[in-house]
Amino acid sequence: MADQESDMEYSSDNDYEFEDYYNSGEDCDIEQIDPKRTDPEYFVYECLNVEEVEKLLNESVEKLSTQLQITPSLAKVLLHETRWNTVEVIERYRNNASNLLVSARIKAAAPSVPPPAQLPVPSTSSVAVVVATGATCSFVSSVPGCSASTAIPGTSSSSNVSSSKAHQTIGSTGTTTTATVTACCYRTQLCPVCVTVQSTDKFHSLSCQHSFCRDCWAMHFEIQIGQGISTQIECMEQRCDVRVPEDLVLTLLNRPMLRDKYQQFTFADYVKSHPELRFCPGPNCQTIIRSQDISPKKAVCRMCKTAFCFRCGTDYHAPTDCQIIRKWLTKCADDSETANYISAHTKDCPKCHICIEKNGGCNHMQCFNCKHDFCWMCLGDWKAHGSEYYECSRYKENPNIAHESVHAQAREALKKYLHYYERWENHSKSLQLEQQTLDRMRTRINEKVMKGLGTWIDWQHLFDAATLLAKCRYTLQYTYPYAYYMESRKELFEYQQAQLEAEIENLSWKVERAETTDRGELENQMDIAEKRRTTLLKDFFPTEA
Repeated sequence: MADQESDMEYSSDNDYEFEDYYNSGEDCDIEQIDPKRTDPEYFVYECLNVEEVEKLLNESVEKLSTQLQITPSLAKVLLHETRWNTVEVIERYRNNASNLLVSARIKAAAPSVPPPAQLPVPSTSSVAVVVATGATCSFVSSVPGCSASTAIPGTSSSSNVSSSKAHQTIGSTGTTTTATVTACCYRTQLCPVCVTVQSTDKFHSLSCQHSFCRDCWAMHFEIQIGQGISTQIECMEQRCDVRVPEDLVLTLLNRPMLRDKYQQFTFADYVKSHPELRFCPGPNCQTIIRSQDISPKKAVCRMCKTAFCFRCGTDYHAPTDCQIIRKWLTKCADDSETANYISAHTKDCPKCHICIEKNGGCNHMQCFNCKHDFCWMCLGDWKAHGSEYYECSRYKENPNIAHESVHAQAREALKKYLHYYERWENHSKSLQLEQQTLDRMRTRINEKVMKGLGTWIDWQHLFDAATLLAKCRYTLQYTYPYAYYMESRKELFEYQQAQLEAEIENLSWKVERAETTDRGELENQMDIAEKRRTTLLKDFFPTEA
């Protein structure tokens, strides 16, 4: 029976998977207080599927189409151009509809080319009339006075076959015979792309009046869609940027596969242009996150559990803002090989000089040979770090560097970068090592449970401590790009960063030695570390939209 209970308890291990360490705050509603005031990372969002987002977008299109009495195709273009700001579209449309259509590239600014080239128009005498009962007539040339229909901006334009009835009275021996002949007249036109003459009913043009045959339009659409272009498909005429409306593209695309691909691309463009929507960056995930709070807050996908920054779509990076983290990642991509070349993967014990490899997340190292306690980052005596100020994380600049040579300044700049990069990379590796610590802890606890030394509930606080440790270390990792680029309030930030790092190392030391750690002491250390993390984020996390 005890074995069955332990198996049942062990089956709940999935609840403590390491990758879920940042998902713990979403469903917590123990205290009935405003979380915005207490939690700087509080973020309200919802996870939607494709059908729900399509319904949401269609409601906006239908609303705008009804209010302005325009086609849904035109409403989509206007909303896409203004980032789905319905109020802005209505205001600009009512103030000056023409300017709005021109800025959205729906309407041409001014007529840019003369009418399309046509074949020579024959004279009236060239039209033959057959006077015979039941006879038919066929005309290749166009009859004077027969004109093509005028194009409506944003729609296709084609000529209709015009007909005229010829009435001829022929006198014969005092009798009158009347013959009514239908003259079918066609206009023809030269396509400037394929250089073929076709009847005008096979031509389509936009508001710019650039006319091309339907086959050339269809080929143009296929090429553009093959390149991933959808809402930005333009007129084929050189130096003409009038957009092709969605209804014309769908009309001329005959292959169902291309139509589906075009609609998928347009949907993706609409989502990307909507400020409240973000695609989940998880692999092969179709979930779309929606939030009215456009802040650099953490969103977690409901389906694949991917966590990311809602504003920029990259990995969550508090307290560093989106612009700074882009600069940092770009710099790391350029200089990481230099950093890897200079920094070593192993270090020597500062007391007995034996080679040591780091095998845990904690920076508080103890040499297995001489039992000397030292810091992995600065190799200083661990006792010298103290609890009041953690000097290891602070970079000490040379006050006279401005008077040094260019080469000296370059070396100092590299030294500064390596200082922050090494600590950034160290905490990244420590997060990976925390997973190994968690696995070892799970194995030890399982052995204790099997021996009857408590239940999984009794050891629950160790998993909570490991989850919080990873959460704090993740935040600490992203304080280094922030510190590298910051210019003001640096002393306060470095002080809070040092305090957080000191408490994290204390917590890490206790978690790795959980068997000899008192539960009350461990929970007290958890509370201190989380308060340090929260205080730093409240003071320096850029949450403004």
